[in-house]
Amino acid sequence: MSSAIVTSARRALDRFPAGDGSGASAAAVVSPASVASPAAVASPAERAAWADALIDSGDLDAAAGQVIAALRVDAQAPETLLTVVRRFTGDHARAVMAAAIDHGRVNAASNDWTPRPSPAGAVAHLAAGSDDAEEALLRAVLVVREYEDHPTAWYRRNRAHRIGEVLTVLAGAHPGEPERLDRWAQILGDADRPRLAAAAALLAPLGLAEIDRRCGGVDDDTAGFEAVPLARALAGSGRMTEALELAARLEPEWRQQALVAVSEVVTDEREARAVVAAFRACPKAGRERGQQRAHRYRLARMLLTFDRIDDALAELTKMRDPRAVGHGPAELAGEIVQWLSRRPGHATGERLRTLLDVLESPHVFHQDLGEQVTAILHRVFVLADPALRTEITGTRAAALRAKSRSYERALVDAGLAAGLLTLGRPDEATALLRGAVSTVRGARLHRMAETLIGAAADADLPERDPGLFIEFLGAVADLAFAGPPESTEVAVRLGPVGRATATRLLDRFQKEYVGRWAGWLARAAAETGDFDTLHTLLENAVDEPTALAIGRRLAAALARHGNLTDAHAVADAYGLRLPG
Repeated sequence: MSSAIVTSARRALDRFPAGDGSGASAAAVVSPASVASPAAVASPAERAAWADALIDSGDLDAAAGQVIAALRVDAQAPETLLTVVRRFTGDHARAVMAAAIDHGRVNAASNDWTPRPSPAGAVAHLAAGSDDAEEALLRAVLVVREYEDHPTAWYRRNRAHRIGEVLTVLAGAHPGEPERLDRWAQILGDADRPRLAAAAALLAPLGLAEIDRRCGGVDDDTAGFEAVPLARALAGSGRMTEALELAARLEPEWRQQALVAVSEVVTDEREARAVVAAFRACPKAGRERGQQRAHRYRLARMLLTFDRIDDALAELTKMRDPRAVGHGPAELAGEIVQWLSRRPGHATGERLRTLLDVLESPHVFHQDLGEQVTAILHRVFVLADPALRTEITGTRAAALRAKSRSYERALVDAGLAAGLLTLGRPDEATALLRGAVSTVRGARLHRMAETLIGAAADADLPERDPGLFIEFLGAVADLAFAGPPESTEVAVRLGPVGRATATRLLDRFQKEYVGRWAGWLARAAAETGDFDTLHTLLENAVDEPTALAIGRRLAAALARHGNLTDAHAVADAYGLRLPG
């Protein structure tokens, strides 16, 4: 099965001229020492994918080596790498953990206002259970990096976040062992004693008074990842009164989030009423309309948690001023219709019409409408009775098209087409998608491409009507002035036929994005074992970086499907071999 692919892979790099960093031949790329161009150096994400495949094949030594090589890179660790790190045990786990500490990965500083997951939490899974390993990791994350001792800088909060990530994992790994808290507190010392609050799984059963004694007061700068989970854990431990008391100490933004977190674990009706009452009494984070709307949005989500659908809809209809970022009425309408989709017996015509009324109202900004209308229309159409479906395809769809920007009207048609397909009405669905093609012509699609391609996938257009899919995807490609989405979900849903078609249309995308779209298709093809698409992508790669990215995904796919000899041959040719 793979011999032709391997032969093609070995020849692919010869297509690029000498001097561009490819070394003029595949043979020159075999040795890492000869790999000259930045593109020829495998990224942490590529090494993570290869390591994951090696673990699946049983080669843990090689997998650990790849992860350690990725941890040496001075860059933010991708989520995929953190996922692979958690898979190691025993000697391999200790080796990976040592590398993460030695290369500063567990205490890497972040400039982000909202800290992203760091390797510290992933490595904590490797350390859990060993006193020496836990201590070594805690001492590593306690190191104070540049600017992290400035009381007004967010770097301080990021340091607290990585310490908290470690303590959260360690506490979860030691249920019923509160004595661990004393050991960790001794390592933390007095200055970092408040960080112990992140060990919610062990602290919550002890009660709020003991938490106060051990951790001190609440720090509003770190409440999001310490006090909010701690309030939830208190409620989950049967200490609802104390959970509400802790929430009441927080500033309004975190108090709201803590009460929402508490609501997720409440099962008693009386306690549910108490949480809702506490939230209604909670002050808003500010007088700005965005803060007012965020309060109402969170309240509606809490009401949904308690199955109070009509109360949630009532809050939705009160939302105003859509122009602030996030927590808008269209976003809330999307969450409510998802709730109804999981409970179709509650999807009455009146409730569905309320959702549509909100979308059509002046309180939904056209940009927010464009982000939600496809999915909402799809779900509402499926849930609706025949009379409402007729109304949707007629006056409702017309009103939403009129409200949308001209090139976003296709999103209305895409949602209707998906609903029609779900109900077994393919002719009407494909007619709508055909109309959507003409609607988007002349536009510049930034965020719409993923939604439109997803609608075509939902309609099974690649196999149902190949000609229309080519026309449809070609129009999207011509207008997609952005790269692909981060997730490969839509590319996976396209199936092998859809991906093969998309591969043939790559030259229709804007030149600067062709390589990224090719990599997106390659990732999905590798995930699903679609070797035909990988082969075609490799043969038609537009430049050396794209070819290298595709070849590395091919190596991982071969390993996962048991073709280890070929997998290693491709990996070596594409710069994944480690020195020595």
